[in-house]
Amino acid sequence: MKPRVRVTGHRANLILGLLCAAQFMLILDIAIVNVALPSMQRTLGLSAENIQWVVGGYALTFGGFLMLGGRLADVFGRRRMFLAGLVLFVGASMLGGFSQSGGMLIAARVIQGFAGALVSPAALSLLTTTFKEGRERNRALGMWSAMAAGGASAGLILGGLLTQELSWRFTLFVNLPLGLAALLLAPVLPADAPGRGAKVSLDVPGAVSLTGGVLAFAYGVTEATGQGFASTRVLVALALSAALLVAFVVVEKNSGQPLLPGRMLRLRSVVAGNSVAALVSVVMIGAVFFNSLYLQEILGYSPIQAGLAWLPQTVLIMVVSNVGARVAMKLGPRTLIALGTAALGGGMILFLRTSPESDYVTIVLPAMLVTGVGVGLAFVSVTMAATAGVPDRDQGIASGLIGTAQQVGMAVGLAILVNVAGSVTRASLPQGGGAVVAGYHQAFVIGAAISFLAALVALIVIKRPSALPALDIANVSAPRVA
Repeated sequence: MKPRVRVTGHRANLILGLLCAAQFMLILDIAIVNVALPSMQRTLGLSAENIQWVVGGYALTFGGFLMLGGRLADVFGRRRMFLAGLVLFVGASMLGGFSQSGGMLIAARVIQGFAGALVSPAALSLLTTTFKEGRERNRALGMWSAMAAGGASAGLILGGLLTQELSWRFTLFVNLPLGLAALLLAPVLPADAPGRGAKVSLDVPGAVSLTGGVLAFAYGVTEATGQGFASTRVLVALALSAALLVAFVVVEKNSGQPLLPGRMLRLRSVVAGNSVAALVSVVMIGAVFFNSLYLQEILGYSPIQAGLAWLPQTVLIMVVSNVGARVAMKLGPRTLIALGTAALGGGMILFLRTSPESDYVTIVLPAMLVTGVGVGLAFVSVTMAATAGVPDRDQGIASGLIGTAQQVGMAVGLAILVNVAGSVTRASLPQGGGAVVAGYHQAFVIGAAISFLAALVALIVIKRPSALPALDIANVSAPRVA
């Protein structure tokens, strides 16, 4: 285990700012393309079903390789992997910005996701080894959580501005100055400790089989939207998914250094926290995806109007995230998760009031604000639960695991919600804006149900704070959700 490095004063603030900015960029990149999706679709000729892969391809690759990224940081050095990931991320962003086809854009987003999986766990482990436990680390993680939470909504605003005033391509080009600025500040990071020279297995087969299995599943569900689950292409994709996921289990059982050690799954808080994280991620990405389309395609908002429509929610999420980090010290993650997911479900129900002629201030904004409260509370508390009772030597694995749960939940959940919404729209008569909104409403109903299920799981499975003497709220990983 590498020694903890303690720094104070101005350098500590620079490190915190750099790491938070890097995480903000990664989460921003999940959301920034949402407002640009209609423009991308028109320019590159992507179908209604395939356009989701611009979002899902990034999220799946990001989530699928997070645990491997954390392992690489442990073996080859956190600072080294942080820098390597940043360089690859900037390069993939440029490739995406110059895309001439839908396939080229999706491929660039997949590479971005892999690069993000290198940067994020390295950044988080640098943060937890720089700031000591207690008030110092609480402050750092409160800022980290607020930046991660705000990044998702801020991406919608910036995406609207760039798409309307310049081009959707600048939603990807914007990563160039952000990434270069981070690279220039990188010398403030603690140097990597020398390796021990021991032979280490990275479990690449485990990472590849897990990511491939989830990708195949998401592809099968997406194709079922247009072809039905009985089509050959869908059945082959789902069969391949099952085979790869079984292979992952076999690989993990026979690996001397598995990607996901069995001891992690024996921790009740870890299993419960990650389960809730995946459920919450489905709801959050559904709300962002469908409402971004609703504002532009149904209400006729311009990209910049659609982006600015998310500004109140963005500010609220960042405020609530910081407040939630403090409140959780008293209430514990169990109660805070229940409150956050209940508010999230309430916000999804409020979205059912939308129609082709809805007013933003009286109909859309209240739903956004209630959803924002839920997101802000859930961000911090879910991560606390998922890392409760985990020893220091496994904190990197725990961080990668919750990131995987969140990103995979977003990608697979979005594929399912798009399938459901599309099916309802096609079955609705007459066709038109009302039919499209009917499909969105069905997705919102499912999102509300998932939110309330997550609240029940938290109350039933996660123990009360008094029953968790090993819980160190200061030593938690930060969330990676949009």
